Amino acid sequence: MLKSGLLLGAGIAIGAGAIQVLHAATGPVVYSVFEANVKDEAAYAKALPEVQKIIKESTGVYVAGGFNKAKLTNGKEPVGNRYVILRWDSAEAYEKGQNAGIKAWIQKNAPGAREVMAEAVEMK
Repeated sequence: MLKSGLLLGAGIAIGAGAIQVLHAATGPVVYSVFEANVKDEAAYAKALPEVQKIIKESTGVYVAGGFNKAKLTNGKEPVGNRYVILRWDSAEAYEKGQNAGIKAWIQKNAPGAREVMAEAVEMK
């Protein structure tokens, strides 16, 4: 019984160490914020499934946003009518998505859009 307990404890320790190594190898989670002023919402919505597939395949997860879901609370610049906040497993995953077609999709369907990416803060 003691031997089984020691083996179980060693397995848990090894698994936890592997998770830490994987996290260190990929880097911290990142978030991207996309802003656009879409003039033809119907055409844009029709094109969305194409980019949503790429986002999902690149570990992107929708956190917030949509059409007319953002409200300016500070500042003078007008707010676009389409805001989306996405979470990515790493900066590498974000770049993979950009290179897999997200950047080209944005240039085609929302050429005046802006997007920023930022690393998540480590919670302590």
